[in-house]
Amino acid sequence: MNEKYVSTAEVTKNKIKSALLVLIMMIMCYFIASAIGYMAGNESYGKMIGIGIAVLVIPFQLITAKMSILAMTKGTPVNTADERQARLKRMTENLAESAGMKRVPDLYITPSNVPNAFASGTSEKNAFICVTQGLLNMLDEREMSGVIGHEISHIVHRDIMLSQLTVSLVSIIIMLSSVLARMAFWGGGRRDSRREGGSGILAIIAIFAIILQPIARIVASLIQLAISRTREYAADAYSVKLNGGGSGLASALAKIGGIDSYSREEVDSLGGEQLKCMYINFPTKSLGNLFSTHPPIEERIRKIQNMDY
Repeated sequence: MNEKYVSTAEVTKNKIKSALLVLIMMIMCYFIASAIGYMAGNESYGKMIGIGIAVLVIPFQLITAKMSILAMTKGTPVNTADERQARLKRMTENLAESAGMKRVPDLYITPSNVPNAFASGTSEKNAFICVTQGLLNMLDEREMSGVIGHEISHIVHRDIMLSQLTVSLVSIIIMLSSVLARMAFWGGGRRDSRREGGSGILAIIAIFAIILQPIARIVASLIQLAISRTREYAADAYSVKLNGGGSGLASALAKIGGIDSYSREEVDSLGGEQLKCMYINFPTKSLGNLFSTHPPIEERIRKIQNMDY
C-alpha cells in the first residue's frame, strides 16, 4: 500500500503537543526567575523578571532572530554573479510561485562544508532559507529542488515559528540558569542569614541550577521530537508534490544522510547545536538517538519512494 500524505488532524494534534511543551519551557523560565528573586531577597523582583521575559525579551528575540541566526551561521545573501547560486535563486522563485506564496523567501549561503539547509522566520513575510556551501557543491539541480521544496513546506505550514521560538526559549533558560548558579554559589551567604532554614533551600537551588542547563536542552529536543516525525514527513511529502516526484529529494537525503554524526567543528560551522532542530537533517548518536530531532533518513527515503505522485 502506498504511503499517504499526513492528515491535517494529525498535524494539528502534534502542534497542540508542541504548544504544551513550549508552555512548559515558559513555566521553567518563570520559576528560574522566581528563584533568582529569592536569592536576591525579593520574590517580587523575580516575578518581574519573569513577566519582563514574557512581555519583552521573547518578542525581542523573535524580532532579532534572523540577524542572530545569520550571524551564528555566517550566512550571506545569495550572489547572482555565481552561476550556481543564480540557478538556486531562480529555482526558489519558481517553487515559491508553485506553492502559492505571496513572497519569495530570502536566500542565504553559509560557508559550512557540511551538506545541509534550513528555513527560518516567524511567518511567510520574513521567512528565509539558508543553504550550506557544502550542499550547493554536492547536489545536482534536481536534488536541490527537492531540498528547497522541503524547506518551503516548513514556511507554508508555519513550522519555522516553533523552531525559532524554541531556540529563543532555550537561550533564555541557559542564560537565567547561569545567573542562578552564580548567585547560588557566590551570593548565597548573605541570603542564608535572612531566613531560617535558608541553607537547605540554597542547597536545593544550587543543585537545581547545576542540572538546569542539560534539562533545558533535553526539553528543547523533546519539543521538536513531539512533532518532528510528522513535521519532517509532511515536509517531504509536500516537496514530492511540489516537484512532481520524489526521486530528487530521496537522492538528496541519501547524500546528506551519508554522515553518521557531526564533529564538534562541523556542528560549530552550522551555528551550534541549538540550531539543530532547524536543519533538514542533524545526525546524533546520543542515547541511541532517543532525543534525535529528526526521523531516520532511511525511513524518510522509504516513505518518499512509496508515495503517490
